[in-house]
This record gives sequence, C-alpha cells and structure tokens, in this order.
Amino acid sequence: MQRQGVVAAEEALASGQARAILVLKDHDQHIAGLCEQARAAGVPIHEITERDMWRMAQPGGESSPRVLTLVGRDPEVANVEELVTRGGLLLCLDGVAYAGNMGFSVRTAEVAGAAGVVLATDQPIPGRAWKDLRHSSMQATRFIPVVEGRIEGIIASAKTAGFRIVAVEDVGSHDLPEVDLTGDVIVIVGAEAEGVSATALEAADAVVRLPMHGFVPSYNLQVAVACACVEAARQRR
Repeated sequence: MQRQGVVAAEEALASGQARAILVLKDHDQHIAGLCEQARAAGVPIHEITERDMWRMAQPGGESSPRVLTLVGRDPEVANVEELVTRGGLLLCLDGVAYAGNMGFSVRTAEVAGAAGVVLATDQPIPGRAWKDLRHSSMQATRFIPVVEGRIEGIIASAKTAGFRIVAVEDVGSHDLPEVDLTGDVIVIVGAEAEGVSATALEAADAVVRLPMHGFVPSYNLQVAVACACVEAARQRR
C-alpha cells in the first residue's frame, strides 16, 4: 500500500493507483512538478517533515525517501454503504465516546491494513471531536476512510455485502486465533463502559473473548482494538 521514491510516485500517478502523496516541506523543482501533476489528477498532497517521513517510511525501502505514495486504499468514502462495497477488513467502534480512543483505534486499524473504520453512534460526531480524533490518530485519517452510522444500518450493510461479523466482548466463547479474520470481515469493539451493544452481539457470527486473569475484569478499549487488529494483520499477512 506504500510506494517510496519519486519514480514510484510517477508510476503510481501514471497508472491511476495513487491515492495520496507525501512530500518533504522543503522539496526541489522536480518534486514540485510531481505535486502539480498529482493535483491535476485530484490526488491529495501532504507536506511533512523529515522526521515524519522517516517515521512513516516502511523498513526495507529507501534510507531517506523524499516521497511516499499511498496506493490501493482510497481514503475518500462517503458512507458505510460505499465502504462495504470495497471489501476487506473493517473496524467498527460501537458507541465509543472518547475522541482519543477513536483516534488511537483509527491509527491502529490503518497500521494493520484495514480497509476502513466505522464509528457507530446515535448522534453525529461534532466537529471538535473530529478534530481531536484526527489529532490523536497522528493524522492517520489522511490515509484510511472513517465514516459514521447507526449500528443497525452498519450491520445491515455489512451483511448485505457478505461480511462476517466478529464482536470482541467479555461474554465471548472464542479465542482470537480461533476465528477467521481473513476475507470480508467487520470487527466490532464496544464502548468504554457499556461494551458491544446487544444489537451487534445478536448479529455476530462469532464473539471473541480476550484472556483475562487479573482482578480487574476488563481491558482498556485500546488494548482490545490492538489485539484484534494485530491478529487480523497476522492472519492476512
């Protein structure tokens, strides 16, 4: 999903595969021309620092890339119905209230290679919360679709598109490695206090329970998201 270097960016633009391009803030005329070409094609350009370029470059590529290109996953999606037509792994946050938890989850899902994140909420998320979400995601929202919807509609759309539904909750009867997380699957993790809704649990094809042996009876939401995303990435490798 990532291509490094100017030549790779030019090839991705020529083939129509480029979805976003990252360049250093201080770039030369050659890269400035590449940026103009990308803008003409409707491909977003993000100017970043050398530190961010180093942080986001995948191991095994150029030692000091000047350009990174996102290919494959299109971060621009209008709604849940459009997102499920693309298939793949989706993360659904069912009733999660805190923007920091949402942002961490978006970043984790992006790193794991998910196709998108769905925020199940009864009320639209206000603008300030979206701003905090983007910040806490380390701006991962630039590279992965994040859409909102009611849990009933999300489940209906997912089932219509042939997705399997996997919920992570303390009433689960399966361990994560036992459940198939390949193909088209939506993983649902519940709110900080209430957990996964009854609607989602009833619709789930499998309910997973993370092993817990301590006195406190539950993990932090971010731990549950990380466990599910890492296991999905391992299976889909």
